[in-house]
Amino acid sequence: MPRKDGISKVHLRTTKPPSSWDGAEGLGDNKVINIKKPKVIFEGNAKNAALAFPKNANVAAALAIVGIGVEKTTVELIADPEIDINKHEVEVEGKFGSLKVIVGAIPSKENPKTSHLAALSIIRQLEKLTENFII
Repeated sequence: MPRKDGISKVHLRTTKPPSSWDGAEGLGDNKVINIKKPKVIFEGNAKNAALAFPKNANVAAALAIVGIGVEKTTVELIADPEIDINKHEVEVEGKFGSLKVIVGAIPSKENPKTSHLAALSIIRQLEKLTENFII
């Protein structure tokens, strides 16, 4: 049975500080660096999120690939001047019931568009390529 069997909805809400969105292609001429309250900067599917925000929507793309696809996975991207983390809220519904996961990741010092956790995930994947025993 495929992992996605029975899943009817996958939604990702990603909230980051305004500095994380600075220079994002999907903003066009809109600036969010000096906003005073949370602002939704994108609503749509994972495909369009990844195309509009290629440096910021890697979680959306990965979630869609392992889930129900880039066109069915819905995404909301938010700039929020009151937070200092990259927050990802994943909601899944299906035959199994419902699931909600919230991840609060510390932004990378070198690149605030992503998190330190993302770098650790890449390192772990590289380690798995050289291991004989995988958990």
